[in-house]
Amino acid sequence: MQSIKLSVTVKANLEKKYPAAARARVDAAVTAWIRADAARGIRTVHLALDDAADMRPYQVPAIRGTATAVKIKKTLDALVAKLSPDYIVLFGSADIVPHFSVKNPSRSKEDDDPAVPTDNPYACSAKFDRAKVKSYLVPDRVVGRIPDVPGDPDPSWFERYLTQARGWKPKPGSAYKKGFYVCTATWKKAGESCVETLKVKKSDLLIVPPIGRASARVKTQQRGLRHMIKCHGMERDSTFYGENTDDTVPDPFPEALRSPDLKGRARKGAVIGAMCCYGAGLFDPSNRRAVHAGEPPISSQYLRLGAHGFLGSSTIAWVGFEEMMCADWIVTSFLKGATGGASLGRAALEAKQDFLRWIQQQGATPDAADKKTLIQFMLLGDPSIHPVIDAAAPAGPRPAGRTTAHRTAAIAAAALPRQLRRIARHQLGTLLRSDLPVWKASKSTPPKQAADAARALIASVPDGAQRITPSRWAEQTVRATPAGVPPLAPTRVAAALRRPARGAAAPRVAAGKTYQYYWMTRQKDGGVRRISLVTVETDAAGQVISRRVVVSS
Repeated sequence: MQSIKLSVTVKANLEKKYPAAARARVDAAVTAWIRADAARGIRTVHLALDDAADMRPYQVPAIRGTATAVKIKKTLDALVAKLSPDYIVLFGSADIVPHFSVKNPSRSKEDDDPAVPTDNPYACSAKFDRAKVKSYLVPDRVVGRIPDVPGDPDPSWFERYLTQARGWKPKPGSAYKKGFYVCTATWKKAGESCVETLKVKKSDLLIVPPIGRASARVKTQQRGLRHMIKCHGMERDSTFYGENTDDTVPDPFPEALRSPDLKGRARKGAVIGAMCCYGAGLFDPSNRRAVHAGEPPISSQYLRLGAHGFLGSSTIAWVGFEEMMCADWIVTSFLKGATGGASLGRAALEAKQDFLRWIQQQGATPDAADKKTLIQFMLLGDPSIHPVIDAAAPAGPRPAGRTTAHRTAAIAAAALPRQLRRIARHQLGTLLRSDLPVWKASKSTPPKQAADAARALIASVPDGAQRITPSRWAEQTVRATPAGVPPLAPTRVAAALRRPARGAAAPRVAAGKTYQYYWMTRQKDGGVRRISLVTVETDAAGQVISRRVVVSS
């Protein structure tokens, strides 16, 4: 029994981007990667989905014409049905294997991401339906993307990462205890909760400011193998930023990390999780709109320097300022799993599924911020890598004195529980998807209880952190509310809860409706956005069920 890793790419896009000599170098790196996987008991099947010769042995038609995300998923689904892979790799950045582009659940004048680039639909076995968020919200497959850099025809982005991906060896868990843990001064409380979840001392959390990217502690901790970055990020920017609690200072957003900083510091085998806006945004450094021309994205720099993997967001992300929210849960769960014995891909899948399961176990339904979080976070890196030694990890290089029979038995012993875990996660994803409510946006004026709850909650947000006041919010709540999620105005989302499934072991929540109302505002200092989103959920009578505030990173 062997584990299978399915790696897919688009030949036409590779040929358009890379000259023949560069493609030959990429092909050589892929061949060596496949050979190294075979020594670990993983059969890696690398296919160009638009190449008829590649696809013919699997009796799946090759893609014709432009390889859109929808076409790629349809072809990928057919291959998955044939091969039942344990891991799926999207080979190349979005100019080779495109992201899906789906509706932004928290779209407004403030959260002005027009859409969310995402790999989530590739990780979902359900048929993609752009009009139904349920079809792509809950992943049930292990997927990772091995990226190059958009617009850059330098094959060394692939070569350097694949060299690392073929030579990795799992380390003891203790190797990942020390790391780079950084947070803005405004989110210190939530940041401390994050590191406590990772069983890291609060004193190891770097607060920016007063600490900055040039400090000795930053340089030292960046040599650790586990990185958690809870900072601000901007589109097409090679920098992550801290935030000062005093916004009257000359520089309210000091730099916490810049991609050139990582040279000589980032170590091979590092695992990174970033809550930052656009943390995993892959952009062309030569783009005239790049903030720092010539500097690669932070995620790309990490991978080029030997990191195992990077989990981050493609767009504006939602975090907590006093307690963990949304991206905080996804990132810390991923880091715990990836440095606790799971593969990078399994850790990313479990982080999303377990986050949604936790929401449902609280008797709640995911709101706009939760949905965006589930959609926007993606794994960059080979999903089969196990950073930490685990009984279920793939077999490593043959130890001295071990026979071929011993090795074959070890490979089989690792493959079976892995396949059982994949089946269990597929079933859990199906169950979580079936329990999602049916959302319907409509015009509505929030009941007084909801508006009062929103005003009370926003009053708790430090003015220095978000520059908003309760009085401004009170004025915004009385505006007319068109359909959808309008700027600075509440909306209603009717959540029709599903009836108990036939034959269910225990009754579920009774069918009914709840209503989610949203208020949102933004301030912008330079290029950094500071957005607050308040959600208040009520029952049909207008009684408040839950309320919370999240902020953009």
